[in-house]
Amino acid sequence: MRKILCIVLAFAICSFCVFPYVHAEDTATDLQTQREELQNQLNDANEQLDGVQSELSENLQQVQKLDEKISTSQQELDELNTKIADLQTSMDEVEAKLKEAEENYKKQKELLDNRLIAVYESSDTQYLDVILSSKNISDFLSNYFLITELATKDTELLEDMQGKKEEIELAKNKLEKDREQLGNIKVNQTKTAKILENTKTVRENYISKLSDQEKSIQEKIDEYNTRFAEINAEILAIARDGIDTQYIGGELAWPVPGYTRISSKYGMRTHPITGVYKLHTGVDISAPLGANFIAANDGIVTKAGYNSAYGNMVIIDHGGGVSTLYAHGSEILVQVGQVVKRGESILKVGSTGYSTGPHAHFEVRLNGVVTDPMPYITNGLIPGTKTEQEEQDSNTNETQNTVQN
Repeated sequence: MRKILCIVLAFAICSFCVFPYVHAEDTATDLQTQREELQNQLNDANEQLDGVQSELSENLQQVQKLDEKISTSQQELDELNTKIADLQTSMDEVEAKLKEAEENYKKQKELLDNRLIAVYESSDTQYLDVILSSKNISDFLSNYFLITELATKDTELLEDMQGKKEEIELAKNKLEKDREQLGNIKVNQTKTAKILENTKTVRENYISKLSDQEKSIQEKIDEYNTRFAEINAEILAIARDGIDTQYIGGELAWPVPGYTRISSKYGMRTHPITGVYKLHTGVDISAPLGANFIAANDGIVTKAGYNSAYGNMVIIDHGGGVSTLYAHGSEILVQVGQVVKRGESILKVGSTGYSTGPHAHFEVRLNGVVTDPMPYITNGLIPGTKTEQEEQDSNTNETQNTVQN
């Protein structure tokens, strides 16, 4: 009986210990599935965003053409407005001259009418009486020239009136043509203004529609990223509960097997891109695109994603406050919450983020504070490793020795 009781108690204790772990494992699996689904949705959303941005870029070219059309139409409209203003001024001047000519014509006609009446009433015998009544030859000539001059004045008045009449007719004809031209220009002005307005509307619709799509997709991506971060945090918490997070000790492995040249050491330097003199927080190891970037020790992946400065990057927590960072990769091979082993490939060497070419940026952090990683990697520089500066110094010394010898 006692034996059976012991077995039952043992089973109960085992169940109590195992079931929570199984539950945690199931939860982690569910979260992994959610993360994968979310990652697919995020990828789809990013593809949609790329498509919209690509379409936006293409349509911006169309918008530029529309802008050119708007500019041309506006220029044509401005020219038409100038023509209308000039023509209106010319018409105003012609109308003023026409009015003046008509008034002069009216006065001359009245004068001529009065002269004709006077001539009709006096008749030719009166002219003859004036001539014959002359007392002497001088008086005769004076009277003759006076009558002749009156006749000449009448002729000139008639001719001037005829000229004024023709001038009035020409002015009227010009005014009529100008009015017709003005009407045609105003029709073109209305058409051009309508084209201009329609083009502006099309342009605004292009930009508004695509901007709204871009905004909608970006909001969706932000929502996915927020949920993605929450899932990563949950997975990471479960992973940390499930393993011993104490630092396992030992030296860190060289992070890029087969490639040992250090192109930039830890320490103060002028940044090759920004030009700012600041601390270089790790070491840069020269390596070709696609080379393996490995975990320097066992640990849990706490970050795996893109950073504007680091590019594609991974951070591994090794326990005991020790973590390592791997940056500028071309491809990330691990996920947040994943347990990795020393020497496991976690990243492919690349040139993402603030980078001038393919290389591996490696950092060691103690309680979140960066430190020189070299003392933690196999007692410093591995055999045969030289920085570029050290190699240049070595080559210089060899050259000097050769010259001296």
